[in-house]
Amino acid sequence: MDSASLGKNLQGRDLSGERMFGAELNGADLRGAKLVKTRLSGAELNNANLSDANLEGASMNRAQLKNANLTNANLTGVKLQEANLSGANLTGATLTGTNFNEADLSGAIFGAAILAGNDLSSANLSKSDLTAANLSRAIVSNSKLNGATLSGADLRHANLSGADLSNADLSGVQLENADITNANFKGANLSNADLRGLNLYGCNITQANLSGATLPDGTKSR
Repeated sequence: MDSASLGKNLQGRDLSGERMFGAELNGADLRGAKLVKTRLSGAELNNANLSDANLEGASMNRAQLKNANLTNANLTGVKLQEANLSGANLTGATLTGTNFNEADLSGAIFGAAILAGNDLSSANLSKSDLTAANLSRAIVSNSKLNGATLSGADLRHANLSGADLSNADLSGVQLENADITNANFKGANLSNADLRGLNLYGCNITQANLSGATLPDGTKSR
């Protein structure tokens, strides 16, 4: 489909199943649009408004979504590998099975998103807001989370091996039995965090704040 013929006002449109590879839709109004299984790989959607849109099963690998509004959007099963969502707002979005492998999510706002079991491996999540997010059993290995806000997040059984969490806000997080092999927590705020069952071998916790944290052996840090 020729994106030029569509224009930028696509509010409520049904574009499900369309082939829109590389479409130029920067700044487009796609509020409430239906894009189920639409092929949008490589599409340009920077600053687009996709709030309340249904993108279930869409292919959006390498798409450009910088500063896009994805609040309350349905992104169930969407493929966003190597996509650029820096500064995007995903508050209230449905993210079941969404693939963010190698995606740029720096500065993105997730709020209390449910990302349980999602693939965020090798993603750039630096300075993102994941406050109270559910990342249990998520694959976050080798990802950049430096300076990110994860206060109150659920990271139980998550794979954080090789992740960079330096200077991140991890206050009150649940990290029980997570894989943190070779993770970097330098300067991170781990106050009141639950670290039970963790193997700290190989981790960098230099200058990390562990006040009030429950340590791997179950004792409380002062």
